[in-house]
Amino acid sequence: MSQSAALKSKFSVLIIDDEEDIREIFEEILKRNGYPKVECVATGEEAIKLLSKKSIDIAMVDLNLPDINGMELISKLRAIGPDTEFIIITGYGTLDSAIKAMQFEVSGYLEKPISTDKLLRTLNEVVEKHNLKIENRLFLKNLEKANKEILFLNDLLVNNINALNQSLLMTMIQIEKLNPTNEQRKVLKLFQQAIRKNARLTRNIKKLRAIETKKKEELKEVDLTSTISAVINRLRDDYSDKNFEITYNKTEPCVILADHDLNHLITEIFLIAILNDPSPKIRLSIKSALVTVDGRVYQKLSIYAFKMKCIYDQKDVNHPTELLKIINEKDFQDLGPFIINVLIRFYNGFIEMPQPKNQNHIDIYLPCP
Repeated sequence: MSQSAALKSKFSVLIIDDEEDIREIFEEILKRNGYPKVECVATGEEAIKLLSKKSIDIAMVDLNLPDINGMELISKLRAIGPDTEFIIITGYGTLDSAIKAMQFEVSGYLEKPISTDKLLRTLNEVVEKHNLKIENRLFLKNLEKANKEILFLNDLLVNNINALNQSLLMTMIQIEKLNPTNEQRKVLKLFQQAIRKNARLTRNIKKLRAIETKKKEELKEVDLTSTISAVINRLRDDYSDKNFEITYNKTEPCVILADHDLNHLITEIFLIAILNDPSPKIRLSIKSALVTVDGRVYQKLSIYAFKMKCIYDQKDVNHPTELLKIINEKDFQDLGPFIINVLIRFYNGFIEMPQPKNQNHIDIYLPCP
């Protein structure tokens, strides 16, 4: 048995027509062409009783029944069996009835006299449509289940990394109390780097999930200057062991459309340089200027710092799974550039790399109100 024949053999068809000849002819044609589950009734009342007792995949409904209008019957039957597909049969096809059929979102529309080819072609199309609907529903159900499993594993991973960080931190504190040697201090520094790397990764994993639920309606006026200043002060405290200097050319307020995650965006930009620049003295510079692009006003942030090109390189990446195609496995451990680009796009901004291309210079445009 072919896949098509197997599919048709599973479908139940109900013919609702007050003309006995039509019922008998349709039933014979359908059974002869691979539809064994065919039942017939002459009235709307019989159809309602039947559908109340068993599910029907496809109902063929005559518009002019003796006890009820066909459209009204479809409404009643849909309330009983929401998954049933409907094909309208009419001997008086009019533009009005065709429009109503479209409004009722029926799957087929047949005008008498109906040829065998037309009947079977319409029915086969409805079977394919109904089967696709079932497959899509099953796919979405499985996808939802998979997403829940992924979220659970993601939370488990994040929690385990956080626990590992705490263990490393407690170990460092205990060793510090023992007046460690220079060699031991080198090991402690490696511990510290691992803690920071893990903490940043878990922070970005959580942020990635939070960003997925954000809404554009939540964007509001945010002062860019105070945000940058707050980030600089916090990083000086958190990374006091790093020799870095951040200069910013603005002191007056610069208002843009963003939200609380602007703080995270700026932090990630700075950390790319602070954590990766091998220079004895790490220097970062930000210059802000008001510009107009295509009739819209932006705050243009010209950022000069180590490895800024990695942000630009990911500007067209829409999903983390795409990262492995463009960067090596070592860099993939850092979600920072991806998070930065996701937030820039969410804020309706964009990123450019000026000419001639400088590996350590990018321009970020963030919209003003």
